[in-house]
Amino acid sequence: MTASRFRKTAIVGAIGAVALFGLAGKASAHAHSIGYANAGPGSVTVWLGTYSHGGHHLEGSLNLVGVNGNPFASTTVPFTLLTGTGVAFKPAGLIDGVTNFYVSTPLNVDGPLVGSETTWLTTLCPACGPADHWQGATFNGLAAGDYQFTYVPIANPTAEWTPYNNSLNGIFNISGQVINPAIPEPETYALMLAGLGVVGFMARRRKAAQPSA
Repeated sequence: MTASRFRKTAIVGAIGAVALFGLAGKASAHAHSIGYANAGPGSVTVWLGTYSHGGHHLEGSLNLVGVNGNPFASTTVPFTLLTGTGVAFKPAGLIDGVTNFYVSTPLNVDGPLVGSETTWLTTLCPACGPADHWQGATFNGLAAGDYQFTYVPIANPTAEWTPYNNSLNGIFNISGQVINPAIPEPETYALMLAGLGVVGFMARRRKAAQPSA
């Protein structure tokens, strides 16, 4: 089932807690941040960030699937949004440490993502600079629940969009009341996506806390 088959409703709620995972991968790569932002009632845009390589183009896709009891079927859409080049073009809604995270170091590709851009990149490559452009993929028609998003690079990605991890992904939660009006009342807008927040890496910590057999 794709997002387009969901009933057209407005969701009053909040993109809530996110758990972003640091995954194993290769260290000769360039896309190094991932985050998400509200795109309207029942819609979320996931943004992938990279630094300057002299290129600027769309590439790859984003997969979204419901988790933790959410029946939303696995759906993959291509990136369709591309920002300008420069830190000033960072998409609104990407809040470091809240809804936007970074690879901590190419020497720690198995570790968790971090909430701020560290200095390793400019140390290794002074000309590279920080993340300075982003591509986004939007998912619509989302009901309340937990969703896992995963970056899906092409088979042979360019340097611009090769990830510093084999996979960059995370989980966001949409919670709230589903309402029928296509156009929410003014007071409804004030409630939409209030309380963006992060619960850091809960899945990893939970697993680490479990006693061994």
